[in-house]
Amino acid sequence: MVGGGLKGGRPIFWVIGLLFLGATAFAAFSRMGLLDLPRVPSDLSVASAGLPDMEASRKLDDYIRHSPNIFVTMSSALNHEVMKHPGWRMRHGVEFCRLRGEESAMAGLQLMREEVRSRPSDSVLGNSYRMEVFRLRREFLKSMKSRGELTPQFPIHLDRQPIAFFEELVRDHPSRETKLQLALAWVDEMLLFPALEIKAPSSVQSVDILTELLSTPGNEWYVPALFARGLNHLHRPSRLVWPENAKTPVNAAVLDIAKCVAAGRKFGVGSERLHATLAIALGDAYVKAGRNSSARSWWQIAQNLCSDDDLQQSIRRRYSWPDEQILDRLEEELDRSRTELDHPMTDLALMWN
Repeated sequence: MVGGGLKGGRPIFWVIGLLFLGATAFAAFSRMGLLDLPRVPSDLSVASAGLPDMEASRKLDDYIRHSPNIFVTMSSALNHEVMKHPGWRMRHGVEFCRLRGEESAMAGLQLMREEVRSRPSDSVLGNSYRMEVFRLRREFLKSMKSRGELTPQFPIHLDRQPIAFFEELVRDHPSRETKLQLALAWVDEMLLFPALEIKAPSSVQSVDILTELLSTPGNEWYVPALFARGLNHLHRPSRLVWPENAKTPVNAAVLDIAKCVAAGRKFGVGSERLHATLAIALGDAYVKAGRNSSARSWWQIAQNLCSDDDLQQSIRRRYSWPDEQILDRLEEELDRSRTELDHPMTDLALMWN
């Protein structure tokens, strides 16, 4: 009888466990409202917040950047079918860029630029071009380093790219999407050249563009720009004199990233991973603002939002930091994250993956 009772009781324990997990997740979301999130304007729409159809963006991005190569050997009949897809020119450009030789890369980038010009406000297209240039420049620098070149000069198709292209695009099509890409291109420069004499002015350029964008009526809650500016502030070393330090409040990163979290919560868009990533970033921003208890609360929320192993490990590392070391340990963590260039932090695919 005792054995039968235990066996029959197992489903009850499963139910209790599931209820506990559900309550924990609900509590995590509920607590967000208690942790200084700003009030989202009642008339803010998904479109004005810059939060597109995530699934459509993910499919287009995957088609352009990750689909198998079919252009080089496909028949003309297949070519006709493929050309019906709205992203085929970008995908063709990416595939040319991944062939060996400068001529192929030049042709691929030119094709991509033409397509971005035709749809300048499409964030997926602009991001694809920027990330492909980032990859090519990074590979060139690695190749030159292996040869012992100390001051490598980029070939003409990579020189001042993608900044020069997006500067031109902003002049011709000054939309918030093109300005965002230009601001992120300056951060790409900072990631590839982390020396302070390049990193500092690149960050300032990026923040200036983003601040002008966010100051435009109707764009105050443009989430991609808020997150980009918030990360700029978050990644600035706390103990170094920065060109903008005098006019930048200590909680600048908190103010921007909290808006992103609040907007995401209002509309319920994006993956669990995206929400957890935002919560981690907000916790990190609170460390920079000297509010360690708020930081740990947001890390706990992130831990409850997403079970991905890499995020869980990242959060556990943060939990292990004692208060007297927390700022220094965070800056070490942020320094490491900027060196993970296989998936640079400027890749907007974070939003839709």
